[in-house]
Amino acid sequence: MRYIVALLGVALAGSASAQTRVDSLLARMTLEEKVGQMTQLTLAAVAARGGPARDSVRLDSAKLREALVDRHVGSLLNVVGGSLTLEGWHALIGEIQDVAVNRTRLRIPVLYGIDFVHGANYTRGGTIFPHNLGMAATFDPALARRAGEVTGDEAIASALPWNFAPVLDVGRQPLWARFYETFGEDPLVASLLGREMVMGMQRDGRVAATLKHYLGYGVPRTGRDRTPADLTPRGVREHVLPPFAAAVRAGARAVMVNSGEIDGEPLHASRYWLTDVLRGELGFGGVVVTDWEDVIFLHTRHRVAATHRDAVRMAVEAGIDMSMTPHDFGFADHLLALVREGTIPESRVDASVRRILALKEELGLFDSPLPDPALRARFATEEAAGAARQAARESITLLQNDGVLPLKKDARVLVTGPAANSLTALNGGWTHSWQGTDASLFPPGSPTLLQAMLRRGSDVRYVGGSRFTDPIDIAAAARAAADADVAVVAIGEDAYAEWVGDIGDLTLPEPQLRLVEAIQATGTPVVLVLVEGRPRIISRVADRACGVVMAYWPGMHGGDAIADVLFGDHNPGGKLPFTYPRHPNHLLTYDHVLTETLGPGMDRRATAFNPQWEFGHGLSYTTFAYSALRASGEVAPGDSLTVEVTVTNTGARAGQETVLLYTRQHYASVTPPVRRLRAFHKVGLQPGASRTVTFRLSTDDLRFIARDGRPTLEPGAFDVMVGGLRATFRVLDPAVDADRR
Repeated sequence: MRYIVALLGVALAGSASAQTRVDSLLARMTLEEKVGQMTQLTLAAVAARGGPARDSVRLDSAKLREALVDRHVGSLLNVVGGSLTLEGWHALIGEIQDVAVNRTRLRIPVLYGIDFVHGANYTRGGTIFPHNLGMAATFDPALARRAGEVTGDEAIASALPWNFAPVLDVGRQPLWARFYETFGEDPLVASLLGREMVMGMQRDGRVAATLKHYLGYGVPRTGRDRTPADLTPRGVREHVLPPFAAAVRAGARAVMVNSGEIDGEPLHASRYWLTDVLRGELGFGGVVVTDWEDVIFLHTRHRVAATHRDAVRMAVEAGIDMSMTPHDFGFADHLLALVREGTIPESRVDASVRRILALKEELGLFDSPLPDPALRARFATEEAAGAARQAARESITLLQNDGVLPLKKDARVLVTGPAANSLTALNGGWTHSWQGTDASLFPPGSPTLLQAMLRRGSDVRYVGGSRFTDPIDIAAAARAAADADVAVVAIGEDAYAEWVGDIGDLTLPEPQLRLVEAIQATGTPVVLVLVEGRPRIISRVADRACGVVMAYWPGMHGGDAIADVLFGDHNPGGKLPFTYPRHPNHLLTYDHVLTETLGPGMDRRATAFNPQWEFGHGLSYTTFAYSALRASGEVAPGDSLTVEVTVTNTGARAGQETVLLYTRQHYASVTPPVRRLRAFHKVGLQPGASRTVTFRLSTDDLRFIARDGRPTLEPGAFDVMVGGLRATFRVLDPAVDADRR
C-alpha cells in the first residue's frame, strides 16, 4: 500500500497549485463520478455481516468495490457498533483508501467523517473532555481552544480528517435531548468558545471542523429531537445565528444542516438559509453536508416533497453539497436523472464537487491518503490528559452550600445514588458508542465518583439506593445515612444521545427523588451531586439540600474532578451556562423580556421569574466582592465603551471568579431583554487580593436585530451590570448630539 502516493503523484502530475489540481480533476470527471462525490455512506453499508470484532471492522469487499469503484462514493462516516483502537482505525482507513486510490479511475481518496464531539470519543484510549455544556461552565475560551487542539490531534492520529463538531446550536430549550452538546443558552458564550474550538481543531490544516447544526436545532418547540424550531426569522438572527457567523469567520471548513425546520421550512430545503445567508451574507465557502437521511425525510417526514426525486431537487437547489444518504445510492440515482433531464444544471453539481475536492486537497488527502504512524505520538499524551482533567475540574459548579462543603477527609460519608458508581453517567452520549451506554468499551483506570471518593476519604461507605428510573434499596440507604456525618447523593441521568433521550417532563424520576427525601428525613446533611446532560427539576429536594454540586457530563476524569471539589482539593469556579428551572412549565432564559416575568394581574412589583438557579450562578469556597464599577458616561456610535470594576477575594483561600458583564437598554423599537451578556473575563485571586478588570465594548456590541432583520444600534440610555452593581451610560444620537462629541 506504500505505492499509493507514487501512483497518485502520476495521476495528478503537473498540478501547479491546489486550485489547478482540483479544476483539472473536475474537468476529467464523468457526471456519475461527480454525483458519487456528493454521496456519503455509513460504514455499515460496506461492512461485512456478523458485526465487527472488538478492535476492528471487517469490510465486505464486494460492497466496498460497488460503493467506491462502481458508484464513485466520495465519503464514508461513522462506526459499526462502537469505538476502535488506533490500530483498528488505521487498518480500516488503509483498506478503504487502498480501494479508492488504487482501483478507481481518477484515484480520488475518500473523505472519512466521525463525531468526535467531546474529544476522541470513538477511538479506544482517546482523550475525553466534558461535553460542551460543561466546557461552557468554565467560561474559558483558551481551554476550549486547547480541547479543540487535542481533539484535532487525536482525530488525525486516528486517520479521521473530518470531524462532525463542534455543536454550535444555542441550547434555549432544556428539554431537548441534545442540550448537553451545546454551549448553553447564550449566543456570546457559544460564539466565543465555539470559535476557539474550531480554531484549535483546524490549527495544523489536516482536520476539518464541522459546524452543527445549521440552523435553529437547539430551540425545538416540543423539546423533542428533530422537530420544528420555536423561532421567528428575527429570533434566528438574534439568538442562534451568531455562533455560526463567528465560526465561519474563524475559517470553519464544513457545515452540517439542522434536521428540523424554521417557520414551516425544513432547513434542508431552504435556499434562503443555506445559500442567501450562509454563503451570501456569512461568506462561507466550504462544504455543506446533510444530516442522517435528511434529504429523503423532506419526502417522508416533512412532506414538502411529493417524491424522493423532488426531495433531492429541493435539497440541491437549496445549497447542499453532500448527502448523508447514508445507506443506499438513491440520492445519486435521482440527482443523475435530474441533471440528465435538464432540471438541475451540471454546473450546479460542479460547484459542489469543486468544494468537496478542494476540501480533500486542503486536508492533504491527495498527497497523503494513508494513516501516518508517525502521528501516533500526538495520541493520548499526558499533556492532553492534563487538559481534560483541568476542563473537568473547572466545569464543576457549586450551586448551594451551607458550610457542609468541603468535606473533611475523616468524615463518615455515605455515597449513594445511581450516578455514584457509573462511568457511563459521567461520560454521557457519544462515548465509545452512539448512546454511550456500553461500559465494556471504556478503557480501564478511569474511576467512578465512588472510586475517586474512596481514594480520598478515610471512612466512605456505599449503598446503591436507586437506579436512574427504579428503586433498589432506598430504606437501606436511609439507614446507612443515619450513621453518617454527611450523605453524598449522586443523581441525574445515565447516557443517551439524540432522540433516544426524548422525554416529556424535566422532573427528575420519582425513585431518585424518593431516595433523596428518605435520606433527608434522617436529619443527616445531604449533598446532591447532579450528573446530567440537561437540568432535571429537583425543586422537591433542592431547598433542603445542604450542598448542591453541578457536574454536567464531565468525561473520563469526572470522578476525580467531582471528588476533588467535594473534599476541597480543588476550589470550584464553574458558572451555570443556562437557567436552571424550578418548574416544568417555566423555562425562561436569562435574557427574557420584562412582560414574561410580571406577577399575577401583571403586577410590576412581583416577578414570575424564579428559577432554581440563574444563568451565571456559581459559588466558591472563598468569597468575592465587587466595587468601583465605572462606565463611560456617553459614547457615540462607532466608538468604544470602557467599563471597569474591581474584584476582591474576601475569603481565606485562592479562587477563580468569572466576571460577567451585562447590559440593558432602557427603551428600544423592539422589546429589549432585561439583560444581555456582552463580555466575560476569568480572574484568579489570592486571599485579600484585588484586581481591576477592564472591558472595552464596541457600540456594535450593543446592537440588536430590528424588525427588518438587520443589526441595529439605537441611541438612548443603557445600564451596565456587573456583580450586582449597576451604572448607566448613554449612546448618543448623531443627529441630535453632534455638538456633544
